[in-house]
Amino acid sequence: MGTPCYVGTTDPTQPGIVRARYVHFDGYPSSLIPQLRGIWAHAARRDTSLLIDAVLAHDWDHLGPDTTTSTPSMPDQHPVAGVGMTLDDSDPEPATVFPLSRAGDLTASWIYLINPADNTVIVHSGDGEPVGVHPLDWPHHQKNETASPHCGQPPAHATATARRARHTHPPTAETKRPA
Repeated sequence: MGTPCYVGTTDPTQPGIVRARYVHFDGYPSSLIPQLRGIWAHAARRDTSLLIDAVLAHDWDHLGPDTTTSTPSMPDQHPVAGVGMTLDDSDPEPATVFPLSRAGDLTASWIYLINPADNTVIVHSGDGEPVGVHPLDWPHHQKNETASPHCGQPPAHATATARRARHTHPPTAETKRPA
């Protein structure tokens, strides 16, 4: 079975609200962080806003910068060159929007929030707690990495921001779960 996750970003005007896409396979940080770095470096041309747009375009079977238009796919899926394999194109849906405080309601092991302000990815466990911050321009900033490729402790500002966001929104807010 896959390791599901969500990949997206926070709303700039409401940092406790997340817009994200479901990714079915390879959601472990040791796998997904290198995939996001590869997509950012190549398909998005080191533009974090383009990375966010690419990831938010579909729900994904898996992400992978080595995906080509000729990568074999299942029915109702299609490869997006340099980004990954879509999950299901038969019924397009908008991105999932949820308060980070309700992350535990999702069926995902990990949540990855791409931050265009500093070109990082904040990794949250499935309950929304921050567990690591990773720069997209790795290995150029190896010495500044605040978490190992398998996740570690985030800097204090990331933890404080995430905790504020979790408590800003009431626990009764609705979330959309993948089918």
